Amino acid sequence: MARRAQILAVVLAFGLGAAACGHPAPDTAFVQAGPEARLEALNAVDVRVAGVAWALARSNADLCPVTRPRAGWTLQSAGQYGGALRPTAEARYGLEGDLPGVLAAPRGSPAAEAGLSPGDLILSVNGQPLSRGEGATESYEGLQANAATLDAAAARGPVTLRVRRAGVEREVTVRPVDACAYPTQVEVTGTRRSRADGRNIFISDGMVSVADDDDQLAFVLAHELAHAVLEHRTQPDVTGARGASNGAITLRRGLSLSAEADADRLGLFLLARAGFDPYLAVEFLTRFEAADRGARYAQFNSGGIYESAPARRRTLQPVLADIAARKAANRALIP
Repeated sequence: MARRAQILAVVLAFGLGAAACGHPAPDTAFVQAGPEARLEALNAVDVRVAGVAWALARSNADLCPVTRPRAGWTLQSAGQYGGALRPTAEARYGLEGDLPGVLAAPRGSPAAEAGLSPGDLILSVNGQPLSRGEGATESYEGLQANAATLDAAAARGPVTLRVRRAGVEREVTVRPVDACAYPTQVEVTGTRRSRADGRNIFISDGMVSVADDDDQLAFVLAHELAHAVLEHRTQPDVTGARGASNGAITLRRGLSLSAEADADRLGLFLLARAGFDPYLAVEFLTRFEAADRGARYAQFNSGGIYESAPARRRTLQPVLADIAARKAANRALIP
């Protein structure tokens, strides 16, 4: 994994390697400002993405090929920060070594329902202390180990956490709920791209900056979640229950030349199921084309043919009509 100055979000799964959706054009979203301003900008992106990603993962659990109990939080640790950002993050969030701190607790998530919020530091789970780490060395391994402990406890049911906020300790009970087993990470790369690797969904800071609102951001994240739903990438270590309605999806599974178009189509259904407006979401393509000249042309990657933004807009018009008709007739939003 890259440094915290390059990777924003650390969640309860890790991994790299997938074909990218988008274009790696340079972007200026991540400016070289002072540590406080940089941290503020990083956290704002994290919180925004976490909210949209959780809504998609929870609302589409029945369609995902792998689901598992999740709390919905995004976690961080002091150990993952480097340079001037570490003391700033420690002061703002009360971080300590490798102990997981809550960076985001999306509205409606089990973490939020339990009263967790940014600034809470998780000390133990079900009476088991979590590791504080060995010092000031920058590393992800300690947070990863603590996250795995939390993940394993959540898989067994409600968990009791001892947390500390502003020096005061208390216990909270988190009751995880089934959600798609593909957490989202934000990468600070100065590019405009998103990808899925069968374990995680990734979106760059530059791609987030293109989305004018949460409906448009949902277009990007739902497209990548659709790749996971259609099993365009699978990983043997991602285990859990299959969603009850997964078998009702009629779109092709596995990689094919239509994989990107299928992800666009299913993505609109996924975001509509999560309460986002598909008509507003498609406007992301207009902004993407304006921001990136490469989006005006078809591209090819290992996932198949990636059509131009104008072609994608045209192809999605009947999909929008289909979704509207299904809603009007109170029919299931499953293509």
